[in-house]
Amino acid sequence: MFKSPVGFQKRMRIGIAVLWMLVFLIPCHGAIGSGEFGNVYAIKAGKIITVTGGIIENGTILVRDGIIQAVGQNIVIPPDAEIVAADTMWVYPGLIDAHTSLALKLPTKKSDEAQEQQTQTPASSEGKASPELLKSDRCAADLLNPKDTKIAKVRQAGVTTVLTIPTSGIFIGQSALINLFGDTAEEMILKSPVAMHLGYQRQSGVYPSTLFGVIAYQRQTFLDAQHHQLLWDRYEKQKAGWRRPLPDKSLDALIPVLEGDLPIIISANKENEMKRAVRLAEEFGLNYMISGATEGWRVVDLLKAQQKPMLVSLNFPKPKDVTGYAFKLKVKGPEKEKPDEKKAESKKEKEGKEKKEEEDPEKKEIYANASVLHRAGITFAFTSQGLKRPDEFMKNAAKAVEHGLAKEEALKAMTINPATIFGVADQVGSIEEGKIANLVITTGDLFDEKNKVKWVFIDGHKIDVEEARKKPDEEPAVDVTGTWEMMVTTEMGDISATVTLAQTGSEVTGTFKSEMGTSDITDGTISGSDIEFSVTLPVMDQPRELVFIGTVEGDTMEGSLDLGAMGTAEWKATRPGWE
Repeated sequence: MFKSPVGFQKRMRIGIAVLWMLVFLIPCHGAIGSGEFGNVYAIKAGKIITVTGGIIENGTILVRDGIIQAVGQNIVIPPDAEIVAADTMWVYPGLIDAHTSLALKLPTKKSDEAQEQQTQTPASSEGKASPELLKSDRCAADLLNPKDTKIAKVRQAGVTTVLTIPTSGIFIGQSALINLFGDTAEEMILKSPVAMHLGYQRQSGVYPSTLFGVIAYQRQTFLDAQHHQLLWDRYEKQKAGWRRPLPDKSLDALIPVLEGDLPIIISANKENEMKRAVRLAEEFGLNYMISGATEGWRVVDLLKAQQKPMLVSLNFPKPKDVTGYAFKLKVKGPEKEKPDEKKAESKKEKEGKEKKEEEDPEKKEIYANASVLHRAGITFAFTSQGLKRPDEFMKNAAKAVEHGLAKEEALKAMTINPATIFGVADQVGSIEEGKIANLVITTGDLFDEKNKVKWVFIDGHKIDVEEARKKPDEEPAVDVTGTWEMMVTTEMGDISATVTLAQTGSEVTGTFKSEMGTSDITDGTISGSDIEFSVTLPVMDQPRELVFIGTVEGDTMEGSLDLGAMGTAEWKATRPGWE
């Protein structure tokens, strides 16, 4: 039947009206198929440093559903996009820290021992050292703590992704590459496992208590794993007539390492440590890389010949701690100051002393480590391993640049190099269409000491770092004056301490007493309900500044602690009977 033009036009007008309603309604509820994120951003930047595709002046990055949808000039901005006005700013790929212990909630020694008793078999209990030294089946992905208070401060340094590693032990466990955003562990994980990790922690009073014992233990464990694999291979080929081998989770986890399917990362900083690592890897045919390498320039020819990528720590050693320097500088052992001989240095005096030290030939050699490795053609990624504070990561990268490493190479060492080394270069490490929107927006050159991070994007989520950075200026919301009973929970056991605090405005002072020793509290601050303070105590027979970071609520405070070579710890303190 013929329909009138008037009716047809009316239906067309209604259809067009519905269509326009849909166009305007969809952005309010997220684009169709937007999935979990649903946020759309158009970042208008003064400079876009893509790393792999040069520098784009006055460009735009379009982010949708956590993915870089487009990057370049003359990008059409969709109506549902939030415009990020960064016209005078620089945009970099999110920085990657290639060796940390961030965001891990490690089990206590007691829980480890209980689990060991439940799962132990005759095959896994004979002839082994303390169980916490052989944790090759331990996975960082199973230990993630998205509420780690240090995450926010690390993001303020422009770091969006880290390789996080269980700490302490000899066969330490398997690392995970995580993005620093998410309410759950599943949201954070980018890749797991990434590698097995090998350390050199000695045991006090039990085997292996010496370096020689640690090396022997490493070799014997690899031999045990080879024998374990041999038994299972033989059994799989012919079950009749052979006794079934007993399972062993720790040895099973080492088989992919022996077969070269899972890389092994060996922690080694000093000249002899790196030589030992190479010998061990060659003996067992391991697919390996070295992490640390702070004395890499001393064995650069050996490292060059290996043609292996490296993870280079930006925790520059003091000259007296470098191999051969103590004799060269005629440095005596550390002398303990008496309490009445202590003299507080002014900020100006301290800065002048540090500047003078940096002019020493030995310091220059230490800072030039990365430059020497690069000239030798060695691919490396930077790590914060051993650093006390997150902001030191960029500061020390800038020192490497000052001492011969090109800015472009330093940036690669924190972006595309670790992404390539860890097998995720198709996801992160550069600003390219289709990659995860991990970005850092700064006020200027990343290596300029006056530069500040304005925003970071992680998985497409915009985080206002500048706003977060203002928190230290907040007025204290708590008073921590008094005596606190603290329990520090480490993987090797619990440590109790008595902490006496005095607060004046936002400044905190006091003393810390524990079985590890007694120390004055330094650099103590209160911002809102957040507390941070440092103490200096012997860790692994070496004095080390430990930084406590946490939050306070009433007569309870808790947080995290970096123990250096002993890993991370959780701490909690209560103030009994305080009024």
